[in-house]
Amino acid sequence: MKADNSNVSALFSSLNANNSAGSFNFADYAAIKNGSYGKLVKAYYSEGKSVSDQAAKTSTAASKTKKKAADEVDTTGLNQLKKDADKLKTSAESLNNKELWEKKDGKADMTKIGNAVKDFAANYNSVIDQASKVSSKEVAQDVKFMTGMTDTFSKVLGKIGITVGTDGKMSVDEEALNKADFATVKSLFSGNATYGSQIADKANSIKSDADMGSSFYGSDASVSSALASVYNQLI
Repeated sequence: MKADNSNVSALFSSLNANNSAGSFNFADYAAIKNGSYGKLVKAYYSEGKSVSDQAAKTSTAASKTKKKAADEVDTTGLNQLKKDADKLKTSAESLNNKELWEKKDGKADMTKIGNAVKDFAANYNSVIDQASKVSSKEVAQDVKFMTGMTDTFSKVLGKIGITVGTDGKMSVDEEALNKADFATVKSLFSGNATYGSQIADKANSIKSDADMGSSFYGSDASVSSALASVYNQLI
């Protein structure tokens, strides 16, 4: 039953009038509370709470739908590239972690190091693959620098079982990697100005360029309306 606001107002106006006249009766109040007026008031506030709850649920659902749509739509490929570049940066930094290279009882954990190198190579390949799908001059320049750096270190990488194909992607010979000289592997990835640290820096640049590109372009590869508005005012 939908409550009538005028009835509720009349109820309290009546109570106030009786009280001011000094004739308020608690027995009458109890009868009103438990009778039709009481039911009317309860119905009124119950309905208000229901509408409020429904509005909150609708707002939450709309927010989730909007976020899901934003995550799923990436026609430029820049958002995915940003994620891939971040993974490459993280894996390169993991290889530069001093704890990874610590020896116990005179031996290094080559299995752990090998897994870290394979993770690095896989993320490197993902960036190369995704970068080929996006249209960005800045990203192309960063990737060219990165592949050039890899080419420079190709002979040393080959000594630890990593070869680079004509497509620029790495392939890892696990057996050769596990048997590789510890000092050679470490020289590639541990420390400043090493191959690994430079790849980490360039991965961060690719991530920044992809982030800037995805901010400038909408998910449908068109310039955002806000930027378009500013541009139109300048011409």
